[in-house]
Amino acid sequence: MKLRIRLVLTFTALILFVIAALGSVLIRQTRVSLNAEIDRQLLSVFDRRPNIGGLGGSDSTRSFAVLVYDRGGKQVAALPSGFAEDPDPLPDLSTLADQIRQDDGRPVIVESVDGTLRYRVIWSVDNRSETVQILAFPLTAADNAVDALLRTLFVTGAGVAAFGAFATWLAVRQSLSPVDEMVVTATAVSQGDLTQRMPEDAGSPELDRLGEAFNDMLDQIEASFDAERNVQDGLKRFVADASHELRTPLAAVQGYAELYRKGALAEPDALDNAMSRITRESERMQRLVEDLLLLARLDEASPPRNQVVNLAGVARAAVTDALAIEPGRQVLFSGPDEALVVGDDQRLAQVVSNLVTNARTHTPASSPIEVNVEVNDSEVRLDVIDNGPGISKEHLDRVFDRFYRVDNSRARTSGGAGLGLAIVQAIVHNHGGTVSAGNEPGRGARFTVKLHAAKKPVHLASARV
Repeated sequence: MKLRIRLVLTFTALILFVIAALGSVLIRQTRVSLNAEIDRQLLSVFDRRPNIGGLGGSDSTRSFAVLVYDRGGKQVAALPSGFAEDPDPLPDLSTLADQIRQDDGRPVIVESVDGTLRYRVIWSVDNRSETVQILAFPLTAADNAVDALLRTLFVTGAGVAAFGAFATWLAVRQSLSPVDEMVVTATAVSQGDLTQRMPEDAGSPELDRLGEAFNDMLDQIEASFDAERNVQDGLKRFVADASHELRTPLAAVQGYAELYRKGALAEPDALDNAMSRITRESERMQRLVEDLLLLARLDEASPPRNQVVNLAGVARAAVTDALAIEPGRQVLFSGPDEALVVGDDQRLAQVVSNLVTNARTHTPASSPIEVNVEVNDSEVRLDVIDNGPGISKEHLDRVFDRFYRVDNSRARTSGGAGLGLAIVQAIVHNHGGTVSAGNEPGRGARFTVKLHAAKKPVHLASARV
């Protein structure tokens, strides 16, 4: 059975129970009140003690019956109630034979001799005449009044119960309509539509909180699915890019091996050239594998070595290496003598080296490279500015993706495998810092690394200066 039907039936049953209970009390109190009024009238008659012939009304009609018995229980006189032409049957006093010979009795109810009427009976002993005077008031009017009240209560109660059931059904339908919407939403979510959301203005605080909690859960589930989807997509791209990067040197090695097998490298110079190319391609594969292994270790989020490193010295050493590799290019350093951070000096040196190498690779030899280090109380900042053409806006958000190259080219002359900046980001995040890419107006691309500053120690990690 549906919840709304159970609620309507329960509330309707409660209404009927309340009406029945109140009606029972009302009928009982009405009957008690009517009997008390009859008793008051009967007692007032006894207080007046009129002649028997004048009791109960005129000769044509009497409101109550009068019976007189002697001490032996023999009926002396009897005047029935009702009309003289059609009197009411007398009350059956057989059950009161022993009681009426004693003192005055409390009012009781008896039936008529033919069982068609009920009487309210009271008696009193008259010691002067040695008789028992009995007054019997018909309860026809009282019973009719109670029956009419009972019918009224029944009709009224049925109407109230019907109206209450209808009003309850409307209220329950309106109150549970948000639940129906939630069921529809939950069904859609179960079928894979994670964009559905529960109504958060359901009309009651309880349903509002339920909707908010359910929506929070859906947000987390959708975010988890999106993250999983992104991971899967990234993994597919990673496998495809890694396969491509390895396929090129492997194809070269395989090609030279095939030439050697066919005897096409009989000349010493040709053989030396083939061996040299095989060596270079093997070195490329080795660097690629080492970079991938490094990224895998950094993805494990294991904490770096906890030592204090002078990042200014590391940057100055990277500038010196760049000048040695490309003497004709300006590579400028600016910064303090000390810029202390906590981390792994070799990994931090790789960060600066990769950023400088990236600047050298993607700018003309005439473009100067600037390496700047700044220190404040809580942060050390490293900026590498290449003074080149800069990076277009559509590439800025992806320059740190693995195997991503701005020129979208696979040519080896345009750069490496696209892992240098990904390694930079992984190392910086592993050190609790941040790295970002942007464009410096009139000065090309700017890469910024921010790390937490460390207090000056007694011994520093070694760094070339």
